[in-house]
Amino acid sequence: MRQIFGPQTERVLKFLADLWLLSPEQISTVTTAWKEASELERAEAWAQLHRVTSGEDWDEIMAAASVARRQAMDAAYLLHRVDWAFWAAAWDAAAAIAADERLGNGYYVLTRPLMTVMPSLSESGMGARVPAQRAEARAGQKRGDVDEDQARKSSAAEHQARSTGKKLAGEGDEKPVPATV
Repeated sequence: MRQIFGPQTERVLKFLADLWLLSPEQISTVTTAWKEASELERAEAWAQLHRVTSGEDWDEIMAAASVARRQAMDAAYLLHRVDWAFWAAAWDAAAAIAADERLGNGYYVLTRPLMTVMPSLSESGMGARVPAQRAEARAGQKRGDVDEDQARKSSAAEHQARSTGKKLAGEGDEKPVPATV
């Protein structure tokens, strides 16, 4: 078989076939899950995907995403569930499947909405991974390592505080330091 979606072609093809097996209720569940997901986490996962791929890899991943979106549109149309969020969830998930372990935790961010009805997506090419395992691995990091997730959460909190005009804890408490020339 030609690897049109890269090394994960078989997994992508299985995913595409499974999209046609979803019920109208499952499509609605995916749609709701996609709309409730964090836009920031999704954007970070896509940024990670851009960082870890190039050239032909990117083309294969985008081909998987494009085909999945079209399949999702067709499957949903036949079931009278034409919400764009379902198509977006399929786009995200197919890209994550095609990228697989290169995407790291972004895989779970992009597949989570469809994972609600397709538990098989909880397994990447590296094997089954669940949030508890990731938390244990994080706890085992060496002291002094930068915790990227914490930095990301802080950045998200700062962004939210700026956009709502609220101050973060401790912000504005410090005294101005005079400039020296």
